[in-house]
Amino acid sequence: MKALYCDVCKKELVKPIKNRTYFHIREFDICEECKDAIDAKLRPVLRGHFPFSTEWYEQEVISFLEKGCAAGRP
Repeated sequence: MKALYCDVCKKELVKPIKNRTYFHIREFDICEECKDAIDAKLRPVLRGHFPFSTEWYEQEVISFLEKGCAAGRP
């Protein structure tokens, strides 16, 4: 049996359910708590950016995930 770990906080995900208790974003697997924290930090950035583009949004999300993985917290 494989163990799944959050790429940000490094905690083991017990009984993971995709898109409910963990999320797979590109090459990252993140737990629900880390996703909520990243979404909360990303929200003010999204509101301040105009015009919205999906390429910019994806780049911002990946940038926040990479920073979170490097720091070990969202």
